[in-house]
Amino acid sequence: MRRTADSVVYTPSQRDSIQRDSLARRATRVQALGIVRVTAAQGSGLSLARPATALEGRAFDRRLAPSIAATIAGEPGVTARSNGPMATQPVIRGLTGDRVLVLEDGQRTGDIATTAPDHAVTIDPMTARRVEVIRGPAGLLFGSNSLGGVVNVVRDDVPTERITRRIGGTFSGQGESVNDGGVAHGALRGGVGPLAWRVSGSWRTAGDTRAPAGVLPYSDVRGHDVGMGAALVDLATSRGSWRLGAAARDVVNAYGVPGSFAGIVLPGAHDGGVYVDLARRSGRVDASWRSNAALTGQRWWPQLSQANVSTQFTRFEQSELERGGFVGTRFGQLMANGDALVHYVRKAGVPIRGSAGAWMQWRDFRAEGSFTGTRPGVLRGAAVFAMEEMELDAFFGGRAVRLQWGARWDAARIVPLDSTETALVRDVRTRAFTAPTGSVGLTAEVHRGVVIGTSVARAFRPPAIEELFSAGPHLATYAYEVGNPQLRAEQGLGLDLFTRITRGAVRGEFAIFSMRVGNFIYQRPLVDSVTGAPVRDQRLRRYNVYQADQADARLHGAEGRLEWSPWARRGVTFDATASWVQGTQRNVVSASAASAESWVPLPAMPPLRTRLQSRWEGRQWSATGAVEAAARQGRVPPPPRSLGANTCVLAASQAVRGGNAPALLPAEFCPTDGWAVVNVSVARRWLLGTQLHEVTASVDNLFDVDWRDHLWRAKQVAPQPGRNVRLLYRWSW
Repeated sequence: MRRTADSVVYTPSQRDSIQRDSLARRATRVQALGIVRVTAAQGSGLSLARPATALEGRAFDRRLAPSIAATIAGEPGVTARSNGPMATQPVIRGLTGDRVLVLEDGQRTGDIATTAPDHAVTIDPMTARRVEVIRGPAGLLFGSNSLGGVVNVVRDDVPTERITRRIGGTFSGQGESVNDGGVAHGALRGGVGPLAWRVSGSWRTAGDTRAPAGVLPYSDVRGHDVGMGAALVDLATSRGSWRLGAAARDVVNAYGVPGSFAGIVLPGAHDGGVYVDLARRSGRVDASWRSNAALTGQRWWPQLSQANVSTQFTRFEQSELERGGFVGTRFGQLMANGDALVHYVRKAGVPIRGSAGAWMQWRDFRAEGSFTGTRPGVLRGAAVFAMEEMELDAFFGGRAVRLQWGARWDAARIVPLDSTETALVRDVRTRAFTAPTGSVGLTAEVHRGVVIGTSVARAFRPPAIEELFSAGPHLATYAYEVGNPQLRAEQGLGLDLFTRITRGAVRGEFAIFSMRVGNFIYQRPLVDSVTGAPVRDQRLRRYNVYQADQADARLHGAEGRLEWSPWARRGVTFDATASWVQGTQRNVVSASAASAESWVPLPAMPPLRTRLQSRWEGRQWSATGAVEAAARQGRVPPPPRSLGANTCVLAASQAVRGGNAPALLPAEFCPTDGWAVVNVSVARRWLLGTQLHEVTASVDNLFDVDWRDHLWRAKQVAPQPGRNVRLLYRWSW
């Protein structure tokens, strides 16, 4: 930090080191582009074959939303699937749910967000200091089902470094106009000798969301997220230093899942909406050892550099309530998971950095209620894995060339706790799945500042408990869900080709990808073989019946980001991102004596999406202006023939026509028009002594555009939020 007579000159990375003590030492400093090499994911020190996208600092503040998925949506290849403002999950390259891992400090969250679109990711983004999106071979460190990618939310609940101050802290507060919402977050941290500790908490409340055409009912939210952790850091021994720490977290949320708008009710939905009450309580213990031996010798065998062990236990409960507080479904889950990792290097011959480890998971899932079809079950999983990166510079005239490979072997066993058979669910029994997975990646610097690379990864995902054994209605998804005990494990193969450019005022990253997923699991609407009409539940004749089914799928697409700083000294930057993905699945149409094979669009594929942004970063002031846009998405699966006369968008004026009004098609069969919105923000930061103050004012959807997101499950009747004025204040000391 440098002081002048009337101001303070500091860089964004220096600000982050003031506000969040461990940032600069634990991860590579983030460039303005936001593309980094993750060097601290699991502590491996590996530079990944595919770059990671990281969001933090000022960029994080500008995009801060009520959910993690909404916060990172718009980054290259990333969108969000939503069933309400809180019930959102990240979508990476068209994949979501259990195909995208969401982690907090490298461990699974222990919630049930991946099992249904009405379930929320139980991480308040206000409590995070950094969000990473990881793709490529490094995903094998976290799970074999990460073909889509990994979202890792970094909070440092267990301190990783000594804190020299006895006490320091951060306070943040944000308000927004679109829902009269507010969130407050406070954190204290300190240290005495080797003991470092941290306490944090956030409280959030919001009313119903406003859209240009009216208020979206039953979209309010309230809740808190409180955590604490402590660690003994840098306990020196003759062979290295130790770290031992623990943390606990308590999360409580209550949010609405809207089912109607302007008097129009979605197919199968509740006019009064559904409310979800959830609670997650977790505890974790981490231990690590780092060698203090010199790693510059000429040994041909690897030298151990670091070892990490981490375990976590989570208790999760969720209730889905109809109007009047009637509990339709209550979920409960106990989860334990842990991993052990060792990291090693070899300097002689071909330099190598590597990691090897083991992982385990136990999940006990229960469901009850007067109106539920979800079955209880127990999942046990285990894996062993290894990954290495080789420096091949000596073979290519000193140019930076890296070869990275990874291998993993997974086993999973799923035991149903209710084996009752129904007319649609037969042969309910224990299922076991095993499979090897692997990846290989190569990067090469072909010109100064120009790197090209490729990676190939094979993924494996066993069916979830819900996909295998469900047999009944799910209130907040507007569907009667039927499992399929005969499902096989998904087998995915992905190929990436990419280039990374850092030359003068230009920085960029561009990638094309292709994925093939065998036995892709999806929810198929059941249709009467005689009439062609959708099958409805037998009790209320209200819900369309969906059954888990499988078909081979193909996905391909491209994504990129380009940043140009023509006046870098003045802090002016232009930034453009684009993402495009297209998915199809095999469809077999039975004829009288033969079968004709065809391919149909995968449902819920994001359209082409772009963002054009200009930024000015001054010493104390900064400002941004951005245009976000999406093209029309007309590639949707064909609806059952009996639904051909139904409509995808019903105006409020049609709702009064009662039985004469056309019925609505389910969202997966509906195309979506293109849209464009303008977002602006301005921020100021200043130091008073050693205290850092920051204020960020943002306006989303500046012109109050009426637009619909293709992945929004209520898009047939409800638009997205209208103009939203947000004000964020941070105080660090």
